[in-house]
Amino acid sequence: MALNHINVTVGTNPTLLVTLPNGVGYVAVQIQNRDSAPVYLGDSLITVASGANGGQVLAPGATVQIWMHGNESIYAISTAGTTTGAVCLVYSA
Repeated sequence: MALNHINVTVGTNPTLLVTLPNGVGYVAVQIQNRDSAPVYLGDSLITVASGANGGQVLAPGATVQIWMHGNESIYAISTAGTTTGAVCLVYSA
């Protein structure tokens, strides 16, 4: 397994952060919001609103660990878009 590091610019529509390669077992994915506004994490239907498609809030400066496995994807969205590369992911796959 190799260590992977990704910086992503999140927009006002669901933005794909990562899809893990097929065949990868459970992997801890660290996601950090380095922007000044919150981002919201979830699937491809994520919204910034509360309710059925409302995402998990990741506050500015916060980091969350999410366990994923092969072929799983995670998305993010922001109310105003983030600065370039403001969402950072680190994982081993």
